[in-house]
Amino acid sequence: MYVSMSNRVLLKIFCILFSVIIISQVTIVDTANALTRYFNCTTRVANSESTFSLDDAEACYDRVFKGALDNDRYGNPMEKP
Repeated sequence: MYVSMSNRVLLKIFCILFSVIIISQVTIVDTANALTRYFNCTTRVANSESTFSLDDAEACYDRVFKGALDNDRYGNPMEKP
């Protein structure tokens, strides 16, 4: 099957575009899943203790978003001794 040069270029552009779309969709879904787990954690803590504090919210954040404990309160990486 003979494909002209312009069709090859269009096919390559389409493949690159399709790949970028798929990768961006995967990153969006992963982020939404993490937010769902965070909200589930905060809801579970609030329902079990009948109270909810900022310490509880931070504990859920650190549990769901791995590596959050390695940052200071502004999100900057902390120096390791």
